[in-house]
Amino acid sequence: MQVTFISAVRLSAQVSLCLLLFVFAGSTTAQQRNAEQDPEKVTVTITGLNDEQRSNLLPMLSIYSLHQQAAPRPFRLRYLHRQAPTEIQTALQPLGYYHAEIQSSLERNNGSWQANYQVTPGQPTRVDAIDITREGDAANDAAFAALINQLPLKRGDIFRHDRYEQMKSQLRALAAERGYYEARLTTQRAKVELTNKTAQIELTLNSGARYSFGPVEFSETPLRNSLLERYLNFSQGDPFTNRQLLDLQVALADSDYFSGVEVAPQYSAAEQQQIPIQVDLIPNSRLRYRLGLGYGTDTGARITLGHDRRWVNDRGHQLNGVVQLSEVRTTGRINYLIPGLNPATDHYSINGEVSDKSYEQQRAQIYRFGVSDLRQFSNWQRTYALDWQREDFRYGDNLEGSSRFLIPSVSWTLLQADDRFVSAEGYRVSLTLKGGSDSGLSDTDFASVIASGKYVQPLSEKWRVLARAELAATYVKDFAELSPSLRFFAGGDNSVRGYAYEQLGPEDADGVVTGGRYLAVGSLEFDYEFKPNWRVALFTDIGNAMIEPSGPLKQSVGIGIRWVSPIGSVRLDVAQAIDEPDKPWRLSFTLGPDL
Repeated sequence: MQVTFISAVRLSAQVSLCLLLFVFAGSTTAQQRNAEQDPEKVTVTITGLNDEQRSNLLPMLSIYSLHQQAAPRPFRLRYLHRQAPTEIQTALQPLGYYHAEIQSSLERNNGSWQANYQVTPGQPTRVDAIDITREGDAANDAAFAALINQLPLKRGDIFRHDRYEQMKSQLRALAAERGYYEARLTTQRAKVELTNKTAQIELTLNSGARYSFGPVEFSETPLRNSLLERYLNFSQGDPFTNRQLLDLQVALADSDYFSGVEVAPQYSAAEQQQIPIQVDLIPNSRLRYRLGLGYGTDTGARITLGHDRRWVNDRGHQLNGVVQLSEVRTTGRINYLIPGLNPATDHYSINGEVSDKSYEQQRAQIYRFGVSDLRQFSNWQRTYALDWQREDFRYGDNLEGSSRFLIPSVSWTLLQADDRFVSAEGYRVSLTLKGGSDSGLSDTDFASVIASGKYVQPLSEKWRVLARAELAATYVKDFAELSPSLRFFAGGDNSVRGYAYEQLGPEDADGVVTGGRYLAVGSLEFDYEFKPNWRVALFTDIGNAMIEPSGPLKQSVGIGIRWVSPIGSVRLDVAQAIDEPDKPWRLSFTLGPDL
C-alpha cells in the first residue's frame, strides 16, 4: 500500500508539471505571435541643429538608421545609443563646431523605443591665421595672388573642412590650368586649438617650373594645315594654359568643318618643359541639306530649303544656299564664305539674293549682290558691307517704280546674356549706318541710322521684365526715289502687336501704306513662370513709321503665353489696338530667342 501511495504522488506531480509546461509554452507562443504582429519600433528625435548641421549628421548617426524601423535586440540598441554622442560630435566638427554638448536619453514606453538627443553646437572654431607659401615659378605668377585673395576661407571665417579642402583643390587646379605640371602641396596643415576655439592653416605649394606650349600636330583632314594653324590662339614657346586649349577646341567645333574635335596635351612626351599638342579631327559630311516648315502670323505658312557645302576647297571656303517660300515673301539667297586671318572670329562673304514680296497693296522684287567683312570681338560684332540692289516696286494700282542703289554700310552689335535663347538676364544693342549717293550708282542721295535694343531683367524668382526699342531716321534727297526696302514700316509680331504686318506708316490717297522716313517702336512686357518652362505675359507696344518725327504713335495692349523650348520661346499673343477698339483682338505667333 505504501508503494502504491508513493507512485500515485509521483504521477500527480508529473501531471502537474506537464500542465505547467503546456500553459507556459502556450503563453510564450502567444507572446511571440503578438510580437510578430506588432513589433516594437524605434523613434529618434534630434533637436537644436539647423538644416545643414542636421543633413551632415544623419548619414553618420548609426542609430538613425533604425528610425521608424523595427527595434533590434535591446543590448544592440543601447550600444548604438551610447555611440550617438561621439558620432554627433564627429559630424559637427567638419562644419567648425568642436564643442558640442549633447543631452541624450533612451526610453521604452508602450511597446516602442524613444531615443532623444538635445544638441547644443556651441561656439564655432574660427580661422585665426592663414599662411600660404608659393615656391617655384608660381611665386611670381599674378594669377595665384588673385586666387589667394578669393579663396573660400579667410581670417575670421568659421573653419569648415570642406572649404579647407576646396582651398587645396583650387590651388592644385590653377597649377594644372597654367602648366605647372610638377606642382605639389608639400605642406598642408590645419591646426585646431580647442582651448581658444581657433584654427591655423599652413599650405606650401611647390610649383616647379611652368611648362610652355610645344609643337601642334593635326590629324589628316581635307583642309590644308595653314588654315588650321590660323585657329591657334598661341605659339610654340608661350606659357601653357588649359583655357587656350579649350578655346581652340570650341573654335574648331564651331567651324562646322568637323563632327568631332579632340585637343589633347601630351604631357608624357614633354621635352625641355614644352608640351606637344595633338589635335584629332573627324571631318564632317561635306554636303548638308536642310528642310524646314514653319508658320508665323507675319509671313503665314513657310517652307525653307537649304544646301550647304561645308568646304569648297582645301582653303576652307564655304557655299551656302537657301530658298524660303512663304505667303508674303519668296526669297532665294546664296553666300560664299571665305575664312579671315583669324577664321574663329572673322570671315568675308560674297552674297546674292533674289526676293519677291507681295502683301496687301505692296509689291516688290529685289535683286541684290554684295560683299561683307565680319569681325567678332568678344561680345561685339562689327560688319562692313557693300551692296548693290535693284528694286522694282508698286503701291496699289497707281504708284510704281524701279530703283538702283549702291549701299555701303557698317553695323555694330553688342550681346551680353547668360543665355541668348532663354535669357534670365541680359541685353542686346545694335547700331547700323548706311547710305548712298546719286553720284555713286544710286538714284538719289540718302543716309540712314538705325538703333535697336532688347533688355531682360529678373524681378524675382518667377517674374521678368522685357523691354524692346527701335529708333531709325533717314535723310533722303528725293523720297519718291527711295525704294520700299529702304523705307520704314511698323506693325506686326516683332513691332507693334495688335496691328497687321507693316500696317503702320504714311499712306497715299488710296490708303495704301507707303512707308516713312522715321521709325519709333517700343515694347514693355512682364512675364510670370507659373510652371516649369511655361510663362504668361502682359505687354504693351507703341510705335509708328512717319514722314516727320512728330507724327502720332499707335499703341496696343495684350496678353500671351510662352513655352520655353531649347531653341527659344514659342510665343502666342493676342493684342488689341487701343485706337481701333471696334476691331477684334489680333493673334500673334512667333518662335525665337529672347535676345
